[in-house]
Amino acid sequence: MVSTSALMNFASKMWSKIKSDLLFALTILAVAGGLIVGVIVHKTREPYSTDLVVVLLKFPGELLIRMLKCIILPLVVASVITGLGTINPRSCGKIGGVAVVYYVTTTLTAAILGLILVSIIKPGAGDQDDYTGKDVSVNENTNTLDTIMDLLRAAFPDNIVEATFGKDATDLTNMTRDDGSRYLKRSLQFKSGINMIGVIVFSIVVGVIMSLYPEETAPLMKVVQAINDLTMRLVTLILWYSPIGIFFLIAGQFAGVENFGEMVSQLGLYTVTVLVGIAIHFFVVLPAIFFAFTRRNPIKYYYNMLPALATAFGTASSSATMPVTFKCVEESNKIDRRISRFVIPVGATINMDGTALYEAVACLFIAQVEGISMNFGEVVVTALTATLAAIGAAGIPSAGLVTMVMVLNAVNLPVDMISVILTVDWFLDRFRTMTNVMGDALGCAIVQRMCSEELEEMDRNKVVVEGEKKGDIEMGPPL
Repeated sequence: MVSTSALMNFASKMWSKIKSDLLFALTILAVAGGLIVGVIVHKTREPYSTDLVVVLLKFPGELLIRMLKCIILPLVVASVITGLGTINPRSCGKIGGVAVVYYVTTTLTAAILGLILVSIIKPGAGDQDDYTGKDVSVNENTNTLDTIMDLLRAAFPDNIVEATFGKDATDLTNMTRDDGSRYLKRSLQFKSGINMIGVIVFSIVVGVIMSLYPEETAPLMKVVQAINDLTMRLVTLILWYSPIGIFFLIAGQFAGVENFGEMVSQLGLYTVTVLVGIAIHFFVVLPAIFFAFTRRNPIKYYYNMLPALATAFGTASSSATMPVTFKCVEESNKIDRRISRFVIPVGATINMDGTALYEAVACLFIAQVEGISMNFGEVVVTALTATLAAIGAAGIPSAGLVTMVMVLNAVNLPVDMISVILTVDWFLDRFRTMTNVMGDALGCAIVQRMCSEELEEMDRNKVVVEGEKKGDIEMGPPL
């Protein structure tokens, strides 16, 4: 006869499986339903109108983004500290080194791929007068040097509490001297928004120090682990609301498009170029790198990441998707928490494959529209600057706009055409975010594979230490 406990255990596993599949199915239906409803609402309302229906459609989705962003700070801090606090310092160095090399390699590869495609397809071949754009305010004084310095300032905040709700950024103002000559005045302005790079650097340092002094910091580690567990339980609750939020986010965004026909006629080929590049990177380059290092089936890995990808498409934010990414990577793809808790927060901040590809394509697209021929050296500078801009995007206010100006200034291209590109930016941003999130997830598996010996050694040492403690307890104190 089957025991009651066995039946309860079986029922619990079945319900867990049903819940997982149900949430996945609801998320996919939310994406499809949001697209359909958004297009229908768009067709039934007048163009260029400020329809209250669009605002109301977006509102439930806005609540989802607010909930996800609310838990980002405790999730990142607790995740990084608990991840590194249980790893010996030597292994921390290798894990961090492998992760950074992977991030830089894939980001640079994406930028090069984008340059190759835009050179072949030539989406900007045509008359400049055919393009109209949005009215946007662009600071043309943005340059690479100030961007790098702002990134370093963000990495070392002077007040860690202040870093949780703002950061300093260089503001360049055109000034005129008494003799009529002009110059740029630099000043630091405090910009609102979490300084994620500074928070992560601080958390990394704390985690490494705690790994050096495990006994002295054990009480603090318990507190941090409790915060981490509590945050993940909150994530589980939010996930059940996510299909509703994603549905309304997508519906509201598509319903609010001013003119589909105008957008497609002007930027259809440019949009196709970016999407083809993202598709090649997403379905060919990343899986090839993943399989080469891990020898795992990328199709199964991708399938397990679908809830995170759907959330990324709905929110267009790697950081907001991070809680879902954790769940998919650790529970579905069985990645060691010591790896994921470090790699994903860092990746969500600096791993921007889709952004690098997008900015490289946009740069050459603008050159083609303007009829400007770029030599090989300028193309190389574009690839390197797009990579740097993508990596540093998290430390810059209005990241997409500012980093694009930086890339254009690096090769002396006019910034006026940015307004045209921003017409479709909201749409392409969702696919860029999906690529960035997938790159973070695949990076976890690669880092785990490359650092498997270190993880096994830590597990053996942990067993030995626990065995010694158990032996001391059984023997009791010396007489």
